[in-house]
Amino acid sequence: MTTIRILDDFTRNQIAAGEVVERPFSVVKELTENSLDAGADRISVELDQGGLAAITVIDNGCGMGEKNLELAFQRHATSKIRCGSDLHRVLTLGFRGEALPSIAAVSRMDFTTKTANVLNGIQIEVVEGVITNKVTTGCPQGSIVVVRDLFFNTPVRKKSMKTPSNEGSLCSEIVAHMALARPGVSFALKNNNRRSFYSPGTGNLIDAIIAVYGVNQAREMIPVDGAGNGVALDGFIGKPSLSRSNRQHINIIINGRYVYCPAAARAVEEAYRTLLPTGRKPVAVLNLIVPPELIDVNVHPAKLEVRLVEENKVIRQITSVLRETLLSPTVIPTRLFDRRNNRQQTLHSQWKAPAATAPKPIQKDNVVAGSTKPHLAVIYNKHGSEGRATEKVVAEAETAGYLNDHCFLPKLTVIGQIGLTYILAAGEGGLYILDQHAAHERVLYEYYQALEEDKPCQGLLQPVTLELDHREAAILTERVFWFNRAGFVLEYFGGSTFLLRGTPPGLTPGREKVFFQDMLKYLGERGASAAYDEFSRQIASSLACRNAVKAGDKLTQPAMEALVKRLSGVKNPYTCPHGRPTLIHLSFRDLEKRFRR
Repeated sequence: MTTIRILDDFTRNQIAAGEVVERPFSVVKELTENSLDAGADRISVELDQGGLAAITVIDNGCGMGEKNLELAFQRHATSKIRCGSDLHRVLTLGFRGEALPSIAAVSRMDFTTKTANVLNGIQIEVVEGVITNKVTTGCPQGSIVVVRDLFFNTPVRKKSMKTPSNEGSLCSEIVAHMALARPGVSFALKNNNRRSFYSPGTGNLIDAIIAVYGVNQAREMIPVDGAGNGVALDGFIGKPSLSRSNRQHINIIINGRYVYCPAAARAVEEAYRTLLPTGRKPVAVLNLIVPPELIDVNVHPAKLEVRLVEENKVIRQITSVLRETLLSPTVIPTRLFDRRNNRQQTLHSQWKAPAATAPKPIQKDNVVAGSTKPHLAVIYNKHGSEGRATEKVVAEAETAGYLNDHCFLPKLTVIGQIGLTYILAAGEGGLYILDQHAAHERVLYEYYQALEEDKPCQGLLQPVTLELDHREAAILTERVFWFNRAGFVLEYFGGSTFLLRGTPPGLTPGREKVFFQDMLKYLGERGASAAYDEFSRQIASSLACRNAVKAGDKLTQPAMEALVKRLSGVKNPYTCPHGRPTLIHLSFRDLEKRFRR
């Protein structure tokens, strides 16, 4: 057996540096966080060769005295906490006492600092963690930290660095994140003497968003604000028209700290469910204020990731506040501009969701005897040369759509159908083109969602045998009450076999087993993070997709009119449950431009 020995300080510092200092952006992050904790409201970052040659951070914070400066380079020395219990109520960005000694262990560092109550400042030189020189010097209040030759004494780590441009872009990204987290602080970043980023530090988050993402993207973002369950939330989120292909634009700031928090990011995505196309991610800059004891910032050496202690409560609050904002008239346009009359017409000022209307039996007649209103809209879908027709109920027109006083769409006059896929309609705002499948999906989805808490059930004439594998049987056993609540009737048959005796209404005969298996697969993919509300929405979305009219279905005029009316009365008439647009709008101005009028 080899002898156990205690490592020397230099080796221990290098090991700690490997955890805390990953690449140049890690240095920028740690030093700017120290500047923020020192109360700075102006921070300048200068890079040479993307930070590989040199990193300089200048701030106007409180600075340090000579004694504190020397202590700052000792392991586990910090002014942020005093005892172990303070770890449960961390109110600063830095607290580990590892940043400066870890950076100094793998670089050559100059540190100049001055407090407000002294005439001269102190400058020290640190090489491989050892203070080699100390002098007094004239300097302004604050700190100037210069880190040179990063990883010069760890050649393997140095070889793993990317190109200077790539390393510089990572540094720019972390400074941008800091600017979003602290809009009251002015950040400036230079790379090879060229300014690459600047935020004004006005204290207004929207100004920081403009600095990071540009004015055009900022125009597509709306404010969000809410509080509940001990959690306060504010910031800006993108309209559904603004989306990206990945999660990088979901910015989560908790108690002033920019963090990677997968649970919070998932909560944001959940709020956009049915509003964005599959594969698209929202844009958001959200600031959460939670009690310090409900967040664990000690789970990652570089403090990049945090853990929420009462995760489900925070997630529900985020999703609830964002969802309420996304379904408000702030997001859904309520005004149209009529250029000819040079006036703005308000289509509505309030909105009230109509009660769900249950589908009625199919009738071949378009008008009920003695009634002056079309009761049922019928679709005639011709298949093949034989001209056989099938009929589906699209929606009722009696209390639907713009027959209500408050709706999100103007009154539309259906012109006709093109390509057996799209409905053309004219309104006071111009020309509207509706995707018949997406529009009907939205109508049915909101109908299924509006049903009672315990969903209705459609009994099967013959039970369907479900032979599940071990994992599927475990999932079903754990979530069987969710299936019952959603309208499934299940009977245990022994082993891993179950009988399906009832399903939610609206399923095509013969498709019950496939539908059940799809829902079981969904729960398996979601795992422990699944919630009943998500499960219910998934069922409603799947039923709506299966039962909606398809592209290629020929619609009668009453059917199109009824569908348009029903669409105008739903909560969100602009996207289908999968986030695709239900309609596009060409204003009179757009048409005039096309015809060069």
